[in-house]
This record gives sequence, structure tokens and C-alpha cells, in this order.
Amino acid sequence: MFSLTEEQIAFIENDIKIRGITSPDLSIDLLDHICCLIENELDEYRNFDTVYLDVLTRFGEKGLKEIQLETNRLLTFKHYYIMNSTMKISGYVSSLLILSGAIFKFNHWPGASIMMVTGVFFLTVLCLPLLFILKFKSTAESNRSILLSIIAFVSAIAISSGVLFRIMHWPGARMLTVTGCALLVLGYLPVYLLSVYKNTTNKINATATIILIIAGAGLFIVESGTGLTKEVSDSFWRGVTENQDLLNFIKSENSKTYELIKKDTGSVSQSKIEKAGKLEKAGNTLSEYISSMRTNLIAATENISKADAQNISIDALRGSGGSTIIQSITEGGDQFNSSKLKEQIEQFKSEIRSINPNIDLSTLNTVQITVYGEVIPWEQATFVKLPIPLVIFNLNRIELAAKTIESTTLNKL
Repeated sequence: MFSLTEEQIAFIENDIKIRGITSPDLSIDLLDHICCLIENELDEYRNFDTVYLDVLTRFGEKGLKEIQLETNRLLTFKHYYIMNSTMKISGYVSSLLILSGAIFKFNHWPGASIMMVTGVFFLTVLCLPLLFILKFKSTAESNRSILLSIIAFVSAIAISSGVLFRIMHWPGARMLTVTGCALLVLGYLPVYLLSVYKNTTNKINATATIILIIAGAGLFIVESGTGLTKEVSDSFWRGVTENQDLLNFIKSENSKTYELIKKDTGSVSQSKIEKAGKLEKAGNTLSEYISSMRTNLIAATENISKADAQNISIDALRGSGGSTIIQSITEGGDQFNSSKLKEQIEQFKSEIRSINPNIDLSTLNTVQITVYGEVIPWEQATFVKLPIPLVIFNLNRIELAAKTIESTTLNKL
């Protein structure tokens, strides 16, 4: 085996420093390792320069400098590999959950909301922050590159959160989406043009990146604005509010009529008083059940207490979703479900028939409903795949129909 001369060892030591090795300990270890490799491979057919260059190629495309960077990374960023693994795992999990949640959402299968929320949570709270930290810590980037990373990080969180809010019908979806897209177009692109596009040799890839960013931002903004216009939405919700006001008015008028009957015992027959009491009890029983069901559904979907749910206005539920939770409750709830509501309605109708069989009860149909020419079950039309605002509107509509029938029956006693 050949041995290296002092001059050759000194050359290797100096060349190691030139190639980016700044750590003395690492330099000594690499010098020893490289010298051993060269001495093992030197022979009468190969000279020092040839073997040395061949040994250097074994350290990868980036050469010895990559070893120095990796060493710095381990010394100054001790949890790098744990964070790197966490970032990758959370990225894979969030992607899988978001994709699965989207498929479940489009097919209206249970569990979609949980998967979407969990997926975006992992993406925005774990994956994206760790990705930014690792990128920031592991490379010596210019100020422009750091600014690009920050803008991209904030934009990604805003857009992904906006998409989630849009799917879940939560308020603020459009603001988040537009903010994220505006940051990309007005913040990321100018910096990208100055720092990357201007200096890159591959103009085709850089141009494609710019086109995709502009087109993607435009599509996101357009998508966030689709659906009902503000004027149409306001008109609908004005009708919902007026419907609630009408319900309260009829309740108040019925209560006044009952009070008059109870006070005017001298001119009112005993039969009428008894029928009025029976009618009032039937109406109150149904109203109390609907009110309790409404409170429970709002508390479950909005994740608030029943006391807060009782006081919340329907207008405050504009952007709420909760169709999956509603469906699970109304289909299998122990106390408040569609079947028991149907029983309460039928019992109310039975009481009305016993008081006056000529009263029209068609507005409280609980069998089948025709929607755009399609006949569907009453339960499906009232609860299935509907967000909480529409379900509350349907419950109010049922109660309004019942109170109107009660009022008609009361006036014909």
C-alpha cells in the first residue's frame, strides 16, 4: 500500500478548506478519511491527482460543502430530523384527509366535515409552519428568498383556510381567499420577478410558474364569488326574518285569544272553553318540542351551550353548515329526531281533527313533498344534506303552519 507524502496531505487539507469545510473537527475527520481512501487505491498505474479526484466524486454532486451544511444543521438545529419527519407525515396525512373529505363532501357521506377540518388543521398548524422553518433554517438564503418564503407561507394558509371556510359555509371564506390570492399576485410575483425570473436560465419554467400563479389566483377569486349574490342572499334572509316575525305575531295573537276565552266565562260555553284548553295544550306541546329540537341542533352544530342557542338569532347562522351533524341527530337521535317530530305533528293534527274535522291540515303534510317535480320523503326534504340555517327555517315553517292552523281552529270554535 502506498503512503501519502507530507506535501500531498497538506494539499488535501488546504483543498478541503477551499471546498467549503470550515469546521476544524470536521476538517480533521475528512482529511483522515480521504487520506485512507487514497492510500488504499493508489498503485503504480494511477497517480495521486487521478485517485484524489475520483474519491471526491463519491461525496455526491454538491461535494464536501454539503457535508459542512449538514453538520451545521445538526449542530445548530438539533431537532431537524424530528421536525422534518413530522412535516412529511403531517403533509401526507393532511393531503389524504383533505382529499378524502372532499370526496365524502361531494357524495354527502358522514364524516366529511371532520376530515376536512382535521386535514386543514394539520396542513396549516403543522405542515406549512414546519416547512417554512426547515427551509429558513437549512439554507443560507438571500433576503428576497426569505421574503418569498414568508409570503408563500401566509398565502398558502389564507387560501387553504378560505377553501375550508367556503366548503363548511363558515363566514369569512371570501375574505381569506381573496387575501391569500392578493398576496400571491401583488406580493409574491413582484419579488419572484426580481429575484428568480430575472436571474434564472430556465425562462420557460419561470414563465409557467407566473402563469399558473395568476390563473390559479383568478380561479380561486372567481370560485369564492360564485353562488348567490349579496342582494339575493339578503332578500332571502329578509324573508326568513319576516317569517320568524310572523310566527311570533301569531303566537301572541293566539295567546290573547286564549286569555279572552278564559276571562269571559259568562258568555262562553263550557264546551268552547274545554276545546280551547285542549287546542292550547296541543299547540304548546308541539311548539315546545320544536323549540327544544331547534335549540339542540343549534347547540350541536355551533358548539355552544343550549342557553346561548336559545338566544341566537337565525340571521347569525347565515354562514353556518353542520349538515353532517344534523343528519346524524335527526336520523338517530334518542330524543330529537325526524321520526319523533313527525309523531308530534301527527298527534297535533289528530287533536285538531277531534276539535274540528273540517280544518285544512294540508300545510302540515308529513308523508311526501314535491320539489321541482320530484317526489321525496318529508324527512329528506326537511333535514337531509341541509345546513343549519335551512333546517331552522324548516322547523320555523312547520311551527308557523301549526300556529296558523291553531289560530284558524281557535277562531272557529
